[in-house]
Amino acid sequence: MPRLLPRALAALIPALTLPSFAGAQDAAPAVVTKITADLGYVQTSGNTQVTTMNVGEKFTQQRGRFTLQQAFALVYGKQRDTVNTNNLRANLRGDYKIDNIFSLFLGTGFDRNTFAGIERRFEEQLGVAARLLAAASDTIRVEGGGSVTQQIGTDGRQQNFPSARGALAWRHAFTPAAYFLQNVEYIPNMKEAEDWRVNTESSVVAPLSARIGLKLSYVIRFDNLPEPTFSKTDKLFTTGIQITF
Repeated sequence: MPRLLPRALAALIPALTLPSFAGAQDAAPAVVTKITADLGYVQTSGNTQVTTMNVGEKFTQQRGRFTLQQAFALVYGKQRDTVNTNNLRANLRGDYKIDNIFSLFLGTGFDRNTFAGIERRFEEQLGVAARLLAAASDTIRVEGGGSVTQQIGTDGRQQNFPSARGALAWRHAFTPAAYFLQNVEYIPNMKEAEDWRVNTESSVVAPLSARIGLKLSYVIRFDNLPEPTFSKTDKLFTTGIQITF
């Protein structure tokens, strides 16, 4: 797996980065760009001094068959002078549409969660996505593939291993601007049978205006073989506003 993945990445990169064209007379594909920003902040003073902040952004650009996605999310919390939450995630991904159902994707991700024992973790992913349902109010998308992980714990222990990856995304639209989104991701370590992770995110967005909405999100991250002395499950509930450009 570690040897096959770099070769597959090298073969796929040209397909993801070079626009296809039938001839010199073809018009350039239309470019569709969307940016969303998530903001949430809570601060208390007096008997308790607590500060909690969540910030996120997502950039998506579609150009013909190719779609580029970039995302960033930070959750930071402090009680008096003690930091008790510091969770950072970022990713970059390219999708190449084969037909109306299937597409290839190539991506890389980074996350840090020192309160779960993870100083930093990099993942490079390659796989196939399929759109199983594309109705007016519901869309369902599944993904399957592999990844390579480089992980360093807060104790300095380093681990490098190949992983498989399966994912599902369901979006249900109540109205054109209000929707529910459910994401599920399963990542087993191919070298250690007991080491597998499940990440889920459930979110609801309700519009306040044409570009501003209220967003509620509930995230569960489960690690069946966590870093020593740390719990298997992290849960995170955030509320805030979402701005769309």
